[in-house]
Amino acid sequence: MKKIVMFNGSPRFDGNNSTILNMIERGAKEHYAQVKRYTLFKMRASACMGCFGCRINDGKCSITDELTKAIEDLKDADAIVVASPIYFMQINGMVKNMYDRFFPLMNNDGTPRYGAKKIVTVYTQEMDDPHMHDSYFDFLAGTLFPSFGLQEVHRMVCMNANNPETAENNEELKREAYEVGRRLAAED
Repeated sequence: MKKIVMFNGSPRFDGNNSTILNMIERGAKEHYAQVKRYTLFKMRASACMGCFGCRINDGKCSITDELTKAIEDLKDADAIVVASPIYFMQINGMVKNMYDRFFPLMNNDGTPRYGAKKIVTVYTQEMDDPHMHDSYFDFLAGTLFPSFGLQEVHRMVCMNANNPETAENNEELKREAYEVGRRLAAED
């Protein structure tokens, strides 16, 4: 059984990110994956202190909060899904803080401490052009993610997302999300 950890980085608990994650989760669970889901804005989570305690403590973060538990869940996960709204042309602060806290997933030499894992990214933005931020998304996928052992296997972009019902009203997007979940549950 595949283990998938999901993160919703949106402060809109019932908005577009949530709708897309719901469909990915449904597709994964209906194909027998175990799914653990976190909503960052509901969690007690500190920012990384840059203390390097995880380097001394064999990958264990020095901070004890709800995000610490989520990071522990990542260690034996097969895949993760991260959803973020785009604020000022980049991921929002909650998701950035979470990525900073992924530091324990990296060895001292910059290689992944816990092996390769798949990552699916979900971005919601107001702009009409789904490729508007491709260079930024490619930067994250090509520089940040590999250090944690994350390989981006799918990227979803929901446009016109200031309307919190955009994803709910887009059957094609919901089908795509369901299929992503199904594939995460089935693939080796």
